Amino acid sequence: MNFEFTPLLTAQAPDVTALVTHRGFNACCYAGADVASAAEGRRLIARHFGVGDDAVFMPRQTHSARVAYAGEDLDGVDAMVTGRRGAVLCINTADCLPLLLVDTVAGVIGAAHCGWRGTVAGIASRTVERMAAIGADPSRIVAAMGPCICADCFEVGPEVAAFFPAQALVESPGRRPHVDLGAAVSLQLVASGLWHESIARPMACSMHDSRFHSVRREGRDLSYRTLTAIILNI
Repeated sequence: MNFEFTPLLTAQAPDVTALVTHRGFNACCYAGADVASAAEGRRLIARHFGVGDDAVFMPRQTHSARVAYAGEDLDGVDAMVTGRRGAVLCINTADCLPLLLVDTVAGVIGAAHCGWRGTVAGIASRTVERMAAIGADPSRIVAAMGPCICADCFEVGPEVAAFFPAQALVESPGRRPHVDLGAAVSLQLVASGLWHESIARPMACSMHDSRFHSVRREGRDLSYRTLTAIILNI
């Protein structure tokens, strides 16, 4: 299995290690991938971070706004938080926005799967709230967004656009509205107490950049997912 990746948060948060995997790697089985192959991907992640398999936390995402603590039941969960060093929080995406959050002073991290449904339900804000409940200060939190579909590519119908604030929409006469997921998530984070300067917008468009998986580019039967992970260094 190919295991290439791009590091995240290296300059902003030296107390954590974070990455986003490239095409050819997969650790997600709930989208229909071979279970044994996905398990091998999970083992590769554990070995890369130098932890046991039981320290890798990966929810079964359902486009909800549910947030759990690492170690709780992760079925139907789309975001996790922890203050435990050595716990790897993993999010799987293929056009949705993977969000990583860290307060290095408090030693608290979070990871969220921000699809459009979860975003309009406030999953970014809820993740910050859960982090604050275990000691994080929103004004200290640094945020990084992995690859997701960009505003140029994310065309939606008016019924979906109606859920988003105007600042997260790109509208022009004669064409359908487009959603800027990065802007929508950023608005939630700033409203939750993060500094705008502490928020890194999406690193790439998953549709344009062939390093990452995209359901819109590769088709709805795609069983592979891009994995975005973060760990508080031991």
